[in-house]
Amino acid sequence: MGLAKVRFAYSPVFETVMAVDGLRNPGAHAVHLPWVRWARERVDGIPGLDTLSARLEGPVKPADLMPVPDSRIPDLDAELRHVAQPEADVIRRCHDRLIAPHWKRIAAVLEADIAARAATLADKGVEAVFHDLHPEVTWADGELVLHRKPEHRVDLAEHGLVLCPSVFCWPKAWIALDPVGQGVLRYPARGIGTLWEERETPHDLAALIGRTRAHLLTLLAAPKSTTDLAAALGVTAGAVSQHIGVLRAARLVTTRREGRHVLHMRTTRADALMS
Repeated sequence: MGLAKVRFAYSPVFETVMAVDGLRNPGAHAVHLPWVRWARERVDGIPGLDTLSARLEGPVKPADLMPVPDSRIPDLDAELRHVAQPEADVIRRCHDRLIAPHWKRIAAVLEADIAARAATLADKGVEAVFHDLHPEVTWADGELVLHRKPEHRVDLAEHGLVLCPSVFCWPKAWIALDPVGQGVLRYPARGIGTLWEERETPHDLAALIGRTRAHLLTLLAAPKSTTDLAAALGVTAGAVSQHIGVLRAARLVTTRREGRHVLHMRTTRADALMS
């Protein structure tokens, strides 16, 4: 399979469906227990939730509830057009009630994962991407292998593959067993372990580089634009740009362009400093 047949995307529908599965079986998604405790206070009165939850029982999840994303960041409405109307209505209600309040931080984790793996793909090729994608996943000669009992093998040489980082699929990787078009591999995104933490700026770091820059590094655990950072800090975009310039010169921040947006993210050097 050529490089052109591999692309990245993430799915608000898949996140919502797997979040419902997390409510159904929280022990299998232990990293999300803080969210589960929050969500359980808000699930009452969602019509059809019990029926949707029942469909998710068992080790294999229904493919008709998990459409392959058409674009890198699909719109919820666009994805739901590929789902039968009754289930689509339930998924929309669940998303609005349980996922939307946290979607910005979830999307930031997914964006950060895509940015890191896309850079690996460009620099080292597809084999390097699969090397640390998930312990159960391997790739060889156009065939995707999920090492689970029973072992799943999917030939994707003709149609290609969509790599979808996910928050709520943790700790497993998931593949479509019988793809009729592009195959899809859902895998746990990097950084899930800190998703529900309320982090504070380390005092020692603030003393070292200044409170504002230390706060910037804390915010940049996931990609953010200059505008986002300015709003979070309560300063001007120009002030943020000046601080980002200093941090970039110290190799603590990297900057990349995504379409019309410029996003900043912490480097591994900054991660080490933060810890």
